[in-house]
Amino acid sequence: MLQIARAAFPILSLLTLLPVVSAVIAGRVADAASSKSKPYHNPIISGFAPDPSCIRVDAQYFCVTSSFSAFPGVPVYTSRDLVQWQQIGNVLSRPEQLPQLALVNQTTGGIWAATIRHHEGVFYVTTTLVFDGAPPLSPSRWDNLIFNTTDIWANNGNGWSDPVHFTFEGYDTSLFWDVDGTAYVQGSHAWHVFPAIEQFKIDIRTGENLSEPIILWNGTGGIAPEAPHVYKREDGYYLMIAEGGTGLGHMVTMAKSPNVTGPYTGYAHNPVLTNANTSEYLQTVGHADLFTDTAGNWWGVALATRNATVNYPMGRETVLVPVVWEEGQFPVFNGATPGRAYVDMTGPLPASKPPTLSDSKDPLVGHAQHVVFPSGPHASLADIPRQLVYYRLPDFSRFTVSPPGHPNTLRIMGSAENITGNGGIGTSTFIARRQDAVEFTAEATLEFAPKLTDPAVEEEEAGMTLFIQRTQHFDLGVVALRDPDSGKLGKFIRLRTFSANSSADGMSDDYSEPGIIPLPSNVEKLRLRVQAVNASTYAFSYLASGVKSSKWTIVGYGAAREVSGGFTGTLVGMFATGNGHNSTTPAYFSDFTYDPVRNVF
Repeated sequence: MLQIARAAFPILSLLTLLPVVSAVIAGRVADAASSKSKPYHNPIISGFAPDPSCIRVDAQYFCVTSSFSAFPGVPVYTSRDLVQWQQIGNVLSRPEQLPQLALVNQTTGGIWAATIRHHEGVFYVTTTLVFDGAPPLSPSRWDNLIFNTTDIWANNGNGWSDPVHFTFEGYDTSLFWDVDGTAYVQGSHAWHVFPAIEQFKIDIRTGENLSEPIILWNGTGGIAPEAPHVYKREDGYYLMIAEGGTGLGHMVTMAKSPNVTGPYTGYAHNPVLTNANTSEYLQTVGHADLFTDTAGNWWGVALATRNATVNYPMGRETVLVPVVWEEGQFPVFNGATPGRAYVDMTGPLPASKPPTLSDSKDPLVGHAQHVVFPSGPHASLADIPRQLVYYRLPDFSRFTVSPPGHPNTLRIMGSAENITGNGGIGTSTFIARRQDAVEFTAEATLEFAPKLTDPAVEEEEAGMTLFIQRTQHFDLGVVALRDPDSGKLGKFIRLRTFSANSSADGMSDDYSEPGIIPLPSNVEKLRLRVQAVNASTYAFSYLASGVKSSKWTIVGYGAAREVSGGFTGTLVGMFATGNGHNSTTPAYFSDFTYDPVRNVF
């Protein structure tokens, strides 16, 4: 309630406050009117959006997710209605923030779960850079980080601080401030080493640990107790964690204590949220966070995977579940204990509103994106859309926006290392965005003209890729190869499918259909297409520019089952490589488009 502090407050000031008072009242009326249950669809943040953490600040909701080896990393999403989400930045946006990301050489390594919190006007994100190839007992395996910003919109959403590093031999770190202002870190350990949730006091400015870690809870007995969050209620402190591993046994469990430091007693009716041991389409539900909306309703977010047995290339995604949390009680997720998460849901959603108050070129999650690379004398990589990511930290000098004579293009000079790499630390030259719909069509125009009279261009290649990890990707590329009959260098377009089931350098596959087609030497510009035609199949095709009566030609097909699994999700984008040597032929990409088919689950 707005209170006037002084009886002698000028009448003019009261008049100037009337619009503010009216707006506040109108907002509350709108929130009350929106509290009746309305339908929505899960996932709310689709496509490679695991380990979600969300908060509300005033009427704006913010979420972060883990990003592993993608750079920029730790994407930040916002919404005002919990249904329409838009990426507004990346916590990790500058290589100098975390140069150690370049040293990650495990598919399961990189930036693990992040937690976002807001305290006394400052946003904080905690996360862990994990070197998953290090020995389980090695302290060097875990690099725990705190990022902060007072303005989440600053620097085009990329204004987060350099990290404050702190010591904890574990991951899934989460901040909590008690009523006296003391800051605590909750974290978990590698389950096969030390399955427990621990807590310690921290100086968030310096990263100094102010107390020894204490065990809060070991969970209910499920493997991998992790993802801890502490919430303060009138009757005490609630601890929420995940158990069962991030697979089909995943679940959310809770415990309670009268003191922030414990001891915590598990809820008698755990788990509170899980789809384990069901035939539901959404599986692996877990790793949750809780927050309230502007009307006081509670909501939970969690990760989930579609199907999770055969075709789930988008990996772990973010789902939303309505929660009722009465004082003195444990929360009830989606009206039941345990609660379930479904694709078709209902809940007391806020009124429908666009994610931000200002016009933005950023697409909504699950919507189309058409990229025209900027042009002009000052165009740079900083100007390309935030949704485009690299693998770790590449050699940025090999990417150029709109070089002379090629406006509105992205030039890539292919690295010696291709997308598969050599199993170590490499700098593959590709850039891609998340697949966030079951069915989509992605296209790019490629101008690539290797000088076929020069033997040095052999194996130089450029094209489009569908990528989930270095041993699982489908590459549609224009490549300079020797003709098996003439022995001369020629230009070909080929689809290679790399997976556990492929052989012959991606040209033979048990489930996918790789292929290769010779191209006329005078064809220098092609339109390439990657299309998810259904939940199980990708089609790869091209359209030759300047060829009379040209039509789309299928090169081959990829099976979604071969790009499913692991911690991440599929990316679709552009690449170039010399396949063993630095490419001498520039690849010019333009008009990158991504068009999803909405409401296909």
